[in-house]
This record gives sequence, structure tokens and C-alpha cells, in this order.
Amino acid sequence: MLRPATHLLLLTAGCVLTAAAQNQTPTQNQPPKYVVDTCIKATTGKNAELRTYVSDVLVKIARVRVADGAAAWYVVLNAVAPAGSEARCDYHLVNGYNGFPPEASAEKTAAARKKAGITLTAEEISARANAVAHAVNVDYWRSVADVGSMAEKGQYVRINYEKLKPGQTSAWIELENTGWKPFAESLKGSGLGWHMNVLSMPGGTSQRYNAMTLDIYPTWDALGKGWPGAAWPKVHPELKFADYTKKVAETTERVSAEVYRVLESVHP
Repeated sequence: MLRPATHLLLLTAGCVLTAAAQNQTPTQNQPPKYVVDTCIKATTGKNAELRTYVSDVLVKIARVRVADGAAAWYVVLNAVAPAGSEARCDYHLVNGYNGFPPEASAEKTAAARKKAGITLTAEEISARANAVAHAVNVDYWRSVADVGSMAEKGQYVRINYEKLKPGQTSAWIELENTGWKPFAESLKGSGLGWHMNVLSMPGGTSQRYNAMTLDIYPTWDALGKGWPGAAWPKVHPELKFADYTKKVAETTERVSAEVYRVLESVHP
């Protein structure tokens, strides 16, 4: 039997938090997209070995799963800020799905491993995974909106974790869809991307966060410049940005804003 943390690390095979490129909203004929995100903490002194494990095992399995249609895409994020011993996650392993994620199983992972040409046994992989990292937690997210760029290798992602106030989920989604989403859509061609997710599992009032937005930046310089505020009045001439952010603050509390570099990216 695999240790629980290792089992999660193997089955998720690399889950980051971005969504598909098409600007699509779920309809009755189109099931909502989901993202499974595994937060990984590297064993002290094993960061280099963990990266090798990710590229030698997880990415190869992910390529098979994406090619077979078992997953829509796969991303690995490496922590930029916060980083070090104080960081909750050194890496995010993220799988995207067109619909609710299929049930994970050791058998499916073994089949993908064989197809990927990985000759290590499950026990050998388990021992290797245990030596370099452990899974902190796994989040299941439902995608609500996607605009612009997908996360590509070498790009940067800012994850904005939100704690929605009681009874304010619909109001928050409405504000993001009518305020920030059209603003992001107006910047088509800039290389910037924006995605909005709500937490599907786990649930309950004890969760530290229950929603997120993600900003995709094509370069480090773009991250430093942020979103071009001068474009806001062109999209919302009758809504001042300060007034908009005040309305958003009435529905949610920003828990944290974390920056990651895209270490690996697998797409169809």
C-alpha cells in the first residue's frame, strides 16, 4: 500500500491553477470545467531531486493522460513568493478537466505509467516520491470564467485566494463577471490571462479560502507592471476603479496573493 500523501502525489500526476484558453462559460450543453490542485512541500534539501522526479515521472504520465483525453491539461508551478520554509506550498501540481474529474485509481496510473515508458515499479516510485516531497492538501476547483492566456512554461501566475463572505458568493461572481472579466477581455493580445474558480471540495465554513482568481503574466517584467489601469475607463467609463474595488471588498476578503513560475506545462 502507498502512503496516503504519496498516493495523492502519484495519482494527481501534477495538478496548477489555470484554466483552458477558450473564453467559455458553462451552459446546459457544456459541463463546467474543474481543476484539481495538489499543494506539494519539498523535503528539506531535496528540491533538485523533486524537480527531477517531476520531469521524469509526473510530466511523462501527464502527457499520456492529456493525449488520451483523461485530462485536459497539466501544469506544475514553482513558488516565487512566498518561498522557503515559510511557504505552505513549494509546488502546485495541477490537472484541468472538461467536466467533473474521473475517479483516481492506481490501475489507471499504472496503465499511463506503462504507456509513458516508465519502467519503475509502483513501489519504487512510491519510495522515490516519499524521499523528496509530501502532499500538503488537494483542492477541487470549479472553473467559473476564463479569459486569455493559458499558463505556459516560463510564465508567471499570481493566485489570489479569496474568503467569500456568507451569502455573497453570487454577488462576488456577478461583480467579477461584469467588472473584471470585460476589462481582461479588452486586453486581448497582451499575453495576459485571467481565470476565476470557486472551491468545490473540501467545503464548510472552516476553509481558509473558498474562491480564487488567477492572473497569468507572460514575463517577469509583465508581472512587475501588473494590469494596465489606463484601460479600465475605456471599458467602464461610468464606473471608477476605486468604486468597483470597494464593491468587491463588500463580498470577499483577500486571504493572500501568491506568485509562482510555471515550471512545466502540458496541453493538447
